[in-house]
Amino acid sequence: MNKNAFYNNIERYMIIGMFTVMIVVCAFNVFTRFVLHFTLPWPEQLVRYLLVWISFAGISWGGMIDVHMKVTAVSLLTKKHPKVFENILVIGDAVTAVYAFYLSYRIALFARMIAQKGQILSAIPWIPKWTMYLAGVLGMAGLGIRIIERRVIWFAAKRKGGEK
Repeated sequence: MNKNAFYNNIERYMIIGMFTVMIVVCAFNVFTRFVLHFTLPWPEQLVRYLLVWISFAGISWGGMIDVHMKVTAVSLLTKKHPKVFENILVIGDAVTAVYAFYLSYRIALFARMIAQKGQILSAIPWIPKWTMYLAGVLGMAGLGIRIIERRVIWFAAKRKGGEK
């Protein structure tokens, strides 16, 4: 896998960009609140919105670099048996991918309901509320895709004779 390819860094670039905007907006809000003694209604909500997007982009990125949460207790008990250990990790990744796609689907249904109601963010009325839920849809789908992608590469390397 070419780790430098743009598609392998989409989440990283999104996280860096949104985190930068979040820091600037927070600093701006602190300045206006404590120096100018007034506050605008939108910075706090924008920062919360960005934090949600950063979190779900991080979930997807975690699937690619294999740092997503997983139960390793059972697999660690079988560490002395590499084949069993390996199979448990593969099954765990499969369960995680299926669950990620299921969550993505359920969040998408909820986002559609929010969109049909025409809800907007209260302090930022030009942003539809469903876009916050879109982060969950993309993040969980990204997690599932990244796990499958990582496992396909792993199986291909294993088939060629090398471990990855």
